Amino acid sequence: MIVLALLALLALGYFGVRTLNVSSKVTAFNLKDIGELATQAGYFTTVQTIRKSREVLGIEVPGTQSNYVYSYDGTIKAGYDFSRITTEVDEKNHVITVALPPCEILSTEIDENSFVLYNDGTNLFTSLKLEDVDKSNAELKKAARETAIKNGILENARSNAELLIRGFLSGVYDLNTYEVRFTDLEVQDAAE
Repeated sequence: MIVLALLALLALGYFGVRTLNVSSKVTAFNLKDIGELATQAGYFTTVQTIRKSREVLGIEVPGTQSNYVYSYDGTIKAGYDFSRITTEVDEKNHVITVALPPCEILSTEIDENSFVLYNDGTNLFTSLKLEDVDKSNAELKKAARETAIKNGILENARSNAELLIRGFLSGVYDLNTYEVRFTDLEVQDAAE
């Protein structure tokens, strides 16, 4: 009798009507000046799998596995901290030297509206928690950054930065008269 009552309660908990109430309140907001020069973007779609199960003495307990498979689209931007870019003009030799800091990944953004759930194999005995999803999304962003770097996003960002900076300089200097040279800021710092 007690077993039937427990099974009924479990069934109600699992199949019963669930309501979700969400409320938000902004507790802090500040504006901050940034000086980023984003010169290359990469777009990705990634599929994530979260698997979780109960273990006893290091052995997975059968029937306690949760499996959650979903995907997101996103954007990675690469470029420069604009405040660290330096320019020196040698009027005598008509040379403009632009020192660029190391190119970096500026942001990795997930498009929340692109979420697609492929499998919601949640288990009554092993529920997924917010920390599990946060960890999975952090891994998603890390994998997307690594893929972008392997596919040349930083090199393309450098090429585009040089093109953009030449365009900026052409508004002030006659580039038919001046030569523009690009150097790496880290190399220049080591020489001083």
